[in-house]
Amino acid sequence: MGTEAFSFEPEMTELRTDSDRRAALADARVLVVGLGALGCPAAWHLAAAGVGVLVLIDPDRVDLSNLHRQLLHRSRDIGSLKVDSAAAHLRERFPAVRLETHALALTDANGPQLMRAVDFVVDATDGVAAKFLVNDCAVRCGRPFSHAGILGFLGQTLTVLPGHSACYRCLFPEPPPSDEVPSCQEAGVVGGIAGVIGAMQAAEAIKHLTGAGPLSADCLVTYDALTDRWRRVRVKRNPRCPVCAQAPADVAAAGAAAPASLDATVRPRYGE
Repeated sequence: MGTEAFSFEPEMTELRTDSDRRAALADARVLVVGLGALGCPAAWHLAAAGVGVLVLIDPDRVDLSNLHRQLLHRSRDIGSLKVDSAAAHLRERFPAVRLETHALALTDANGPQLMRAVDFVVDATDGVAAKFLVNDCAVRCGRPFSHAGILGFLGQTLTVLPGHSACYRCLFPEPPPSDEVPSCQEAGVVGGIAGVIGAMQAAEAIKHLTGAGPLSADCLVTYDALTDRWRRVRVKRNPRCPVCAQAPADVAAAGAAAPASLDATVRPRYGE
């Protein structure tokens, strides 16, 4: 069996029969920032969809406490760099995918170079500062990205099209005080929630790259697994946003979601 057989999940009938969309994925480069609870399922589904190049960045090493929610890592990987562990398992399952790994943290210095070299960014980070950094860098570079956060049984995701849709700072202009945000260790993270939200991030990337459907732009999607409730929260672009008000307008607006029908209280989720 050739390596091409590993490139698409059986459920993806539309992409398998559409050569243009298949080619668009094969030519695409996606940056996954963080190989934790969100980055693992996102990277898996992107590789399964046939994305040509995945760029993986994470400075951390695999710890025993990660294993219940970070599904690309195994017991034998404890102590290994997460980018190496994730890349090894992705190559084993999807040998056609090309992988670039960076065992370092995203910064103001390296972020622009990394983001300008890709077509889409998945924000799978697990900290307050990192999420604002991804937003600011992606918007200023004109790179569309999927934000997400999880904490306990709660998850949220938002797709940002710089120059066309609201960004993360339109929702939350400044990071909250650090003592107001519980850590993953304090609040806990349910692995299944990470799988749901990480898969949604991959789906957003695939839709953007192929033009297959509307995106969750200008719309924060939230999920509460305890009440089994989904919400779509309308988000308006802030004309005075310190970041996206000056964003480049060269990102295609195609795929922006229709206005959501339900407003809700918006609270940030910073867990991975």
